[in-house]
Amino acid sequence: MSVSNQSTGYCPDVTCWPPVAAALDRLGVGRPAGFTTEIPFRRCTACAEINIVRDGDLVCVFCDADLPAAWNIRPRAPPPAWGT
Repeated sequence: MSVSNQSTGYCPDVTCWPPVAAALDRLGVGRPAGFTTEIPFRRCTACAEINIVRDGDLVCVFCDADLPAAWNIRPRAPPPAWGT
């Protein structure tokens, strides 16, 4: 089994393995000891684009600004309920 933190939109940190492991354990499926592929995401503080950090290169591929060393992508607030 392969398990990755790669997602569309959410961009979880590589440290989110424990809840993933717990969910797989509850399902009773075999699992690896950790992510088989870890994808480090960072949001550029200059242009706000989401980047995948490749080979430890902390430079935004969109604007060449330095990226933060630590994960900095927070979930966005849900939109207000319709009609409120």
